Amino acid sequence: MAAKKKGQETDGKSKQAIAGSDLPAGKGAPAKPAARDAGARSEGGKEGGGKKKKNGGAQLAESISSARQFLREVVIEFNKISWPTRVQVIQESYSVLFLVSIITLMVLAFDWFLGHAVFAPLEHWARLHGGGVGKG
Repeated sequence: MAAKKKGQETDGKSKQAIAGSDLPAGKGAPAKPAARDAGARSEGGKEGGGKKKKNGGAQLAESISSARQFLREVVIEFNKISWPTRVQVIQESYSVLFLVSIITLMVLAFDWFLGHAVFAPLEHWARLHGGGVGKG
């Protein structure tokens, strides 16, 4: 007996059973649409029924109501904010200014080191050997 691959059928009858049709294997699906599709088409092409639209006045009232609810919730959340005191703001401002000054001095020191310890000897060597800026 020949070995069959997983999912592969050996005879046409089992394919018909899977497809659920009375046609011989390989003939395809019946040409007639399903009964539920025909019913949907007979209703004038409307599927799912749809919801009725609200009139303009009801929509406006609902929009105003939801806007008022939103603003109420904004006020509630705004009251939950804990604002810092004047002293705390001043202390934190001084801390920021101090840290920015320290970082600026560190960058300045690093730049000075690179300029004097790395690039100055390279420039000196280049001038000794006929290179440098302005030489043609």
